[in-house]
Amino acid sequence: MESFAMANLPKSKYKTITTIFFLLILFPAHLDAASSDIFGPSTAVTSRYWDCCKPSCSWTIKADFNLNHAVTPCDAHSNPLSDYAQASGCQGGTSFACPNNYPWAVNDTFSYGFVGAFLQGGDESTWCCGCYQLNFTSGPVKGKSMIVQASNTDYNIPDNNVFTFGIPGGNTSYAGACAIQYGVPNATFGAENVGVSTRSDCANLPAALKPGCYWRFDWLKDAEGPTVDYKRAQCPAALTNISGCTRADDNTFQKEADNQSNPSAAALFLLPSITSSAIGVLLITWILQGLV
Repeated sequence: MESFAMANLPKSKYKTITTIFFLLILFPAHLDAASSDIFGPSTAVTSRYWDCCKPSCSWTIKADFNLNHAVTPCDAHSNPLSDYAQASGCQGGTSFACPNNYPWAVNDTFSYGFVGAFLQGGDESTWCCGCYQLNFTSGPVKGKSMIVQASNTDYNIPDNNVFTFGIPGGNTSYAGACAIQYGVPNATFGAENVGVSTRSDCANLPAALKPGCYWRFDWLKDAEGPTVDYKRAQCPAALTNISGCTRADDNTFQKEADNQSNPSAAALFLLPSITSSAIGVLLITWILQGLV
């Protein structure tokens, strides 16, 4: 009956139905592709940094945070600040990254950490304080995994999804904020935009930062830009107790195990595709019923 009805439709109505059909198929597919980069599962490159600047996600206007608590910044003496409006030490202000925002190992194959993120199709409102499960897919850390929280933003590689690990001695910058915060020569943190070169260089860093520096060589195996598969995950207390920040949408994502991937979580990220396709079919059916 439906095929007969379609065959007898006026040409103008047939064209309208055809146009609507393709819009319903293609537009949700476009949305799903963007959602895949923002929420995962998708792929990304990685890098490292430690510039001591106030984290970009420490500004309360950047995203919808629970209780309006952004990432906790620190003063030059490593004391947490409750005033999120203070300017960054990289712009002459008094707000810096807290020294405890470095990565640490739970075991030989799993770590926690903080990252500067950049995800295609999104902006800081979509990733600031979001947590992500990363599964390494290349280099000496292939097979290892992390759960990280986006405390910062990395615009340096805008044509890729990027997670830049906050690692003391990971690199430094022209701003010289580390020298201001810790009262040591900026060269202590290594060469500009490079960082320290060897594990023994970590011994020169301020005491509070040494564990994070050693992590790079001990757990990360000094890997240069390993690739990862990633997906959004509910933030664990191990990270939010340090950052002081959770997103308002955090509870909508599945909590991951501390040291393993949960395959069932992948189903969560299929929902946008399933939902949009189902809506498309229902709308087409409704339109046809109205025209015949």
